[in-house]
Amino acid sequence: MSPPDWKSAIEIHPPAWICPAGRFWIAGWVTSASLVPVDVRAWLSSQPFLGLCGLPRPDKETASRGRAGPPQAGFSFLLDPVPGADELRLEVCDQHGRWTEIFRRAITCAGAAVAPPPQLPNAQPLLRLLRARHARPNESWSSLAREILAAESASTFDVMPSEPFKGALEQLDARAAVQYDHLLVTGWVAHREQQIVRLTAFLDTTTPLPLVYGLERPDARSLFPDLVDAEHSRFAGYLPVPAHLPRPLALRIFAELADGRQELVFLKRFHPVLTSGRGTDLPAFSRWKFVCAAWALRSADWDKGWKPGVLATIRQAAREEYRVAAPALHPLPVRFDRIAPPSVPQLRVTLVTHNLNHEGAPLFLLEYARHLAGLPGWHVRVVSPADGPLRARFAETGATVDVVDASAVLAAQGDNEFAAALDRLAQHPAWSDTDVIVANTMVAFWAVHVAARLGKPSIFYIHESVGPRRFFALQFGSPALARVERAFALATRVAFLAHASQHAFAALGDQGNFRVTPGWIDVARIQAYAATHARADLRRELGFADDTVIFANLGAVLPRKGQHVFLAAIARVQQRSLPAPCAFLIVGVKPGIDPYVDLLRNTIATQAITGVRLIESATDPYRYFQAADICVCSSLEEALPRVVMEAAAFGRLIVSTDVDGIPELLGPDEAWLVPPDDADQLAGAMEAALEAHRRGDRTRAERAQARINFLSDTKSRLPEHEELIRIVAAPATS
Repeated sequence: MSPPDWKSAIEIHPPAWICPAGRFWIAGWVTSASLVPVDVRAWLSSQPFLGLCGLPRPDKETASRGRAGPPQAGFSFLLDPVPGADELRLEVCDQHGRWTEIFRRAITCAGAAVAPPPQLPNAQPLLRLLRARHARPNESWSSLAREILAAESASTFDVMPSEPFKGALEQLDARAAVQYDHLLVTGWVAHREQQIVRLTAFLDTTTPLPLVYGLERPDARSLFPDLVDAEHSRFAGYLPVPAHLPRPLALRIFAELADGRQELVFLKRFHPVLTSGRGTDLPAFSRWKFVCAAWALRSADWDKGWKPGVLATIRQAAREEYRVAAPALHPLPVRFDRIAPPSVPQLRVTLVTHNLNHEGAPLFLLEYARHLAGLPGWHVRVVSPADGPLRARFAETGATVDVVDASAVLAAQGDNEFAAALDRLAQHPAWSDTDVIVANTMVAFWAVHVAARLGKPSIFYIHESVGPRRFFALQFGSPALARVERAFALATRVAFLAHASQHAFAALGDQGNFRVTPGWIDVARIQAYAATHARADLRRELGFADDTVIFANLGAVLPRKGQHVFLAAIARVQQRSLPAPCAFLIVGVKPGIDPYVDLLRNTIATQAITGVRLIESATDPYRYFQAADICVCSSLEEALPRVVMEAAAFGRLIVSTDVDGIPELLGPDEAWLVPPDDADQLAGAMEAALEAHRRGDRTRAERAQARINFLSDTKSRLPEHEELIRIVAAPATS
């Protein structure tokens, strides 16, 4: 690798390099014929500051590279005076991760020298170093350790719109949720005098990321009537997060005005926090990597000033979090309960749901409650911390429904506060006469703790495909996360809907209580619907001609479901001539403002994708299964999707990603399976399914229907879940 060849100049600085009493600016430019500036750092003696690079400097960019545009050459710092500091150093980081000093100067700061505060004991630097090394394996442990520690103590600044701009970033804090290595950015901005033509974001100085701008924001007009086109000032973007850049990342958003000027309107530094099952994060657990990271940090004076014994405690906490949060190398062994379930004449079962809304997990529990309530002598009670529209439907099954206040348990900070809140909740009459408590989804983890406090057996149903350290990363601190993980050990049985779903929880499965109990669909109900609703009639009601081939993508519309990948695949399919007119339905749009849906609409409009309909969440989704010819599941992660089972039961041709539990439902003989987040392969599978439909080849559809009708019907699956209740209840009822 050639040595750095930076050229730079400082153009804004304090007069005579005497630092003022308040905050002050340093600004200039830096260019190279071969290197790209990806971050900048200043040191006032031993205090680091992170700055802003990539600012427009067309004069220097053209001079150094023969053209203007990214990577842009300007940089700036907003510095706080450091008493006693006598030197300023500036460094720039290139695309290879190398920090190079580009400026050094003696300065004067008033006041006696003040030692920088010692690093507070914190396990996060060790975990961040493991992540950095995983993303940038060619860089040394020692250089990454120095970078991590500098970032931990560095001062930084944010930029928000200033006059004549008004606006705000939404839901972007110092720790920001990242899913599948993408950041969803939303907000609004407008100008008092000019129309904003476009917004462009940068996470990497070389890569401009256009934002969708001009979305409706009616309240901005009422709040700021003098802004230009304020009612269309909302923006959104789904931005790829570069794994190779130093953390924290800097999101920069530039506004281009009608007169051609570009202005920086937002700068936000943040640490990306992965909250999805897939994406760049910790490496698989390795004792050797952990030792290397810990040694590199200690060699960089990580624990300088700590009290004796603190380092060992912090290292132990970091090691445990690494062990639990890292991807598992091997799947858990398959375990079965080899005892016959007792024949119990009656049982009292309490089912706990996180809400009573029309969502997948509560609907799963509704069918479960209906089955259990129909057993002779059984009594079912449903407990939820929030009311909702499903309450009446649960009551129709014969179950008693209680809404309890679990907020104190969820909000508890310390263990003593949690224990006190748990004691109060355990006194609620909803638990007084139960034999078994069933907690449905990780969000209802607290019900497992209630069961343990009352000495009751429990079943903990996990519908998620991502472990608690990611799922709750931005909601819970370490004590609360430990309580969620403790629920996996306290539960009599932890029930997963697919074998693959256990993989994300492997580090919590050392109690031998994990079981797989696949989900179900009501095949008889689907068959009755198909018999009483003619396909031709439904298609005419939806406005489709008889020869139109309908592709349907059903389920909640959100990034996890990959509808953006589906649209990219449609665009590829439409680039080639189609043998028949095609329509593409995306069913499951939530009412109201939804930035992800806005991005889908923009993709459809700007890429001229034809024949696509976005349809709100349906109270009768079966009509779309019945009307469709080909069903597409584009999910990026999925435990055991009901929509795939229902599509098979309706006899539809199926194209799906092969993530998590989907291959446990269908194989390549029953469906066209492709890797997730691969629009090219998804498009190819859609074309293959279209060709099969054109030929009248229903081989895969018939095999899928026969397989799902046999394996996933309520008649066979619900008794297995009933049997699980009998097994866990046996000690309490014998």
